[in-house]
Amino acid sequence: MFDGQTTFRYDGRPIADILAELAPEPPRFSRQNDFTVYVMGPYTAFSAAYAYDDGDRLSTPFQADPLFDAERHVTDSGRGDMEQALRDFCAELRDRHSCRAFIASDIGIPTHRQARELNERRDDEPDVPGMAPLDQSIAFAAHSDAVLFLFTQGGLTTGVGTETGGILGEFHLRRGNPATTHKPGHRVAIYQDAEFGSATVDELPYGFDVRYDEFRRKADLHDKVRNWFDALTREARDTDLPVFVPGETYAPAE
Repeated sequence: MFDGQTTFRYDGRPIADILAELAPEPPRFSRQNDFTVYVMGPYTAFSAAYAYDDGDRLSTPFQADPLFDAERHVTDSGRGDMEQALRDFCAELRDRHSCRAFIASDIGIPTHRQARELNERRDDEPDVPGMAPLDQSIAFAAHSDAVLFLFTQGGLTTGVGTETGGILGEFHLRRGNPATTHKPGHRVAIYQDAEFGSATVDELPYGFDVRYDEFRRKADLHDKVRNWFDALTREARDTDLPVFVPGETYAPAE
């Protein structure tokens, strides 16, 4: 985790301190225990029951997906819960790779709307501040050792697709951009389900200098992620690969 000084803060606290306190820890001790991985993906699963009038007549309204399990990842109201699927995948990463893998909601910083709703229910207590989802993701990505974007056919990807472009652009990872690259592209990976199709996501590797790969099964994804983590560890050891470069943009004023 990058624990240097940056302008990324929430309610006056450095994001690095918040992640150090709240990012879930792996179950076993190893040298990778402080290797922090921010995982991004869709929080909602596509459901034919909501998209089509007769969708509820299908044996399952959900698409086959390597991460989503219709037996485990459905809410009481019948909606597909990709957020829980991502959270379960992070738990597997922590168990298999002894890293601190997390999704944004694990940290618990409210959005502006969530903060407003929370403050309306509070009486005389101080207001809780909010933080926009993209701002949270940029801050979490900056301080994490690795950033993993996941795109699978069963998820509704509009939100995470927008955030992906926002984060990559914020860190100046577009190919040919002469500005300071704040996060090495080696530390950012886009993993796409081989059955997933999106013209925008398919074009990302051509526009941005980051790692890109496909997978068909979750076991396949774990193998690819393991190789990526190992490569990052070796490169950080051999070349002093930085986690984040604040530059003038994100360095706090002295």
